[in-house]
Amino acid sequence: MSDFPVEQFESLVREFLAGKKQWDDVHDFVIGCEWIGAATLPHDCPSALEDLRSAFLADSRDDRQFLLTKAEAQELLDKL
Repeated sequence: MSDFPVEQFESLVREFLAGKKQWDDVHDFVIGCEWIGAATLPHDCPSALEDLRSAFLADSRDDRQFLLTKAEAQELLDKL
């Protein structure tokens, strides 16, 4: 297992918030990290990082009530 690529993830979330990427782009990245075993978060990571990463495990085809709004994603990102 390797560490979760936090900087790449944060950058991708910022691009999503700016409208340059879609939900599924971030979702695919998170799922890809899970698939290759790069899902280990740093021990001292803020809970907001885990919440944000977990949120993007949801597929965009899932029920919309389970997806973060951009405002909610921004709020979590601001806590990092």
